[in-house]
Amino acid sequence: MTRIIFGTDGWRGIIAEDFTFDNVKAVAQALSDYLIQQNLHEKGLVVGYDTRFMSDRFAKAVADVAASNNIHVLLASKPTPTPIISFSVKNRKAGGGVVITASHNPSIYNGVKFKLEHGGPAPTEVTKQIESFLFKNTPKHNETEIESNIESVDFESDYVEHTKKLVDLQLIGNTGFKIIFDAMHGAGNRIVQRLLSSTKCEVKTIRAEQNPTFGGIKPEPMAQNLKPLMETVVESNADVGFATDGDADRAGVVTSKGKLVTPHEVFALLLLHLYKNRGWRGGVVKTASVCSIVPRIAEKFRLPVYDVAVGFKNICEIMLKEDILIGGEESSGLGFKNHIPERDGILSSLFVLEDMAMERKSLNQLLTELRKEFGEIHYDRIDLPYEKPNRMNLIPKLQLRPPRQICSLQVERITTYKGVEAVNGIKLHFADSRSWLLIRASETEPLIRIYSESTSDKMVQRLLDQGLQLLKAIT
Repeated sequence: MTRIIFGTDGWRGIIAEDFTFDNVKAVAQALSDYLIQQNLHEKGLVVGYDTRFMSDRFAKAVADVAASNNIHVLLASKPTPTPIISFSVKNRKAGGGVVITASHNPSIYNGVKFKLEHGGPAPTEVTKQIESFLFKNTPKHNETEIESNIESVDFESDYVEHTKKLVDLQLIGNTGFKIIFDAMHGAGNRIVQRLLSSTKCEVKTIRAEQNPTFGGIKPEPMAQNLKPLMETVVESNADVGFATDGDADRAGVVTSKGKLVTPHEVFALLLLHLYKNRGWRGGVVKTASVCSIVPRIAEKFRLPVYDVAVGFKNICEIMLKEDILIGGEESSGLGFKNHIPERDGILSSLFVLEDMAMERKSLNQLLTELRKEFGEIHYDRIDLPYEKPNRMNLIPKLQLRPPRQICSLQVERITTYKGVEAVNGIKLHFADSRSWLLIRASETEPLIRIYSESTSDKMVQRLLDQGLQLLKAIT
């Protein structure tokens, strides 16, 4: 029997190996049992899917099982971005939501994301309850219930109307910006183009066609995957470029010069925009891997800062408890006040456009001003493939004997971050107050990630090298 564990953002597996129809149906039955136990089943279930191999059929399998449990299912009529499904759960007051997606993972993966009533990801205590139902009951299949309980829905229009209340699309439209949007063959499709179709803006979408292999890359908006976008922006003399990942909950931003803006600087720009231009207020929540530029801005405006473990569900928990202006992570995912406690790559892109429109400045000018006031970023990360089964045991071992000094920098304090089952991240803060090293085991991919920020690119690389040495010593 396959062991199914919900990690930082749902359950993911390799298609046909552990991500099979039998296992997906088992998860769907467990989700149904959970909804029934919590008396949420009468509110219904929203089900969506991305463009991965057979995602539509896996989504239908989930819908069939839920419907057979007499749960009314609103099933997406086409591949739909995760933030739209998340918004629809909250907007339609459903009992929960499911998205069939593996987000930015390679094409051999697929997955199940579960959303609670508020539209955000389920916390660990909820996923543990769902896991406790796994394989307890045989997945139900009742053709009569399936026929009466599944409704096909296009969720985009309600999301668009909501977006118009958050972003000044008319102001953006009047600028006549030339915009390149890269869907990376994912669920983002041509939505930005449709949003701005009746305006003076010129939007060109690339890699919009469905391709389950994502053209042979990971659908993650990182520099190595965005060469077509960078080249098209420069060749088209565009003002800005955007890319969304496989399920469009993350966004990459490219300047008119074809340079990818770091996710840290996008986070910083939008924090400034929402505070200064929008006049919104609230705290800032960031994951451990976000650079210090974000808390520096928050401190200037006396906004509270919350530091959490990697995984948007940890950001979501704070967004539900506190008055939060913006929450984000190093991997290009941002969530916003007055919306849902969830990442939204579409809204992130629109807010960048609104910032440029309100300030009447190019993205390059905004970045120059940001760096002048709050400093340059010196940061990098290493994604280390790690296929051995002891991946989740490495950080606890490092925690037992952490170093006191690295590269002549004294370790001032240590922060550990708990994953689903154990401590999966350790962060070393150095005495110079600007340098840190984070090592964590991914819960969604067979990877160990090493992150660092420091006072120069050279020192960042030295710290990353030392992080690799620390890992070698315990593996």
